[in-house]
Amino acid sequence: MLPRTTLSVITRLALLFWAAWLSVVATTNVLNGLQAWGALPASFKFVSGNWPWIQQVMDPLGVPRGLQAVLFTGVIVWEALAAMLFWRAVAMYRGGPLAHEKATVYACGVNLALWAAFQVLDEVFMAYQPEGVHRVIFVSQIVTLLLLRLLTDPAQPPGIADPDERRGGGDRGGAAHGSPPQGV
Repeated sequence: MLPRTTLSVITRLALLFWAAWLSVVATTNVLNGLQAWGALPASFKFVSGNWPWIQQVMDPLGVPRGLQAVLFTGVIVWEALAAMLFWRAVAMYRGGPLAHEKATVYACGVNLALWAAFQVLDEVFMAYQPEGVHRVIFVSQIVTLLLLRLLTDPAQPPGIADPDERRGGGDRGGAAHGSPPQGV
């Protein structure tokens, strides 16, 4: 098995990847929205291109532009929330078992929900080409969760990530010996 410090670095890098990537995605979508409102010139290049794509997919089905804008704004907020949760997970990660890394679990859950929602909407709007991209991102997040789960040393106590230890509760029902705490 790799040394615990190596596993911790790999895990932090995976979390850092998602934080950085989602930050760039949210930023380019915000800039795309600003460009659509005329706040940025059409020649501005650091935009996602997602707003014109949304129009291309939703206009033929008669979805009003106002609703399209609300959905696009909702996606940006969701992406920004996921990015912030990943930045928080990077900062709070302590190398414990995944079940004890709540910030990481929340970040991954919010991100998985985003890409699952995209896949459902891809079907609703018959946007089959981007559905493949959304599926790859969804599966990549699942692989990240598996990586995070597999790269923790189950023999290693969770350290300060364990809420009972932070409160001074110590071992409850043999939790440090691999059995679950009593009452859970």
